[in-house]
Amino acid sequence: MRAAKGRHWPFCLHFLPIILLSGGFAAQNTAPVSDELRPGSPFPIPERLVYTVEWDPPWFLFFLPRMDAGEAELHLTGETEYNGKRALKISFKARSSGTLVRLAGVRIDDEFTFLSDPDSFCTLAVTKKIREGKRRKQINVEYLPDTRQLHIREMDEAASPPKLTKDEIKPNLPECVQDPFSALYTFRKSSLKPGFVQIFTVGNDDKIKEVKSQVERQERIEGVAGTSLAWRVSTFALMGGLFKEGGQFRIWFSADERKLPIQFEAKVYLGRAFGKLKAVQ
Repeated sequence: MRAAKGRHWPFCLHFLPIILLSGGFAAQNTAPVSDELRPGSPFPIPERLVYTVEWDPPWFLFFLPRMDAGEAELHLTGETEYNGKRALKISFKARSSGTLVRLAGVRIDDEFTFLSDPDSFCTLAVTKKIREGKRRKQINVEYLPDTRQLHIREMDEAASPPKLTKDEIKPNLPECVQDPFSALYTFRKSSLKPGFVQIFTVGNDDKIKEVKSQVERQERIEGVAGTSLAWRVSTFALMGGLFKEGGQFRIWFSADERKLPIQFEAKVYLGRAFGKLKAVQ
């Protein structure tokens, strides 16, 4: 595995995503409003979840064992103000470490921010700062539901001076588009049982497609508090980042009122990635 493959290596978490909005959203107001527990919600606000991530190589790299890939942090930070309206701020960080960094020769330090409507969890804006070896990029996406448009800007920050590589407006936007994490929080608010299905319209940069999540069964999973029951959920057609295009993502939610996402498994560019919740704050 050569360093030149770094932009595709398994820990590139491009789909997802703790940073202040910048670039195309620099002039918009994001001052904190409150950090209160939402009534009837299974998750507190703020909530911070930290995961260890491992990589299992594909069969043709049989001589390589499963290895540490890094750490991911998902942080529901609380309410903020965005364009004069209330918004929930969700932050995501992905950092590489361990054996895979030494093997691939590429260090990952990605930071994403998502702003969502606090009632519907429809996404309002996304900012991604991608730092993967020599690859340095910032992507800003703004959803404009009133005009059913999407505005995306991409900046290549590795160039000198930084170069604007995309500045486009996409029409025919669905009424409600969610980033993967806003969809995850929406799913946690649902009553889970075997066979339960929920369909989401998920956006990844300027790509939008429907995603189907289905509860399969309960399983016993080893977590931060020992062995406990968890709902195994499969998601189909989720795109980008940890997921192969059109691939499958599996996640386990604790079988209690909080429905914590305690474990995940996904096909990646090469092999599979596994995540395990190690800390809840």
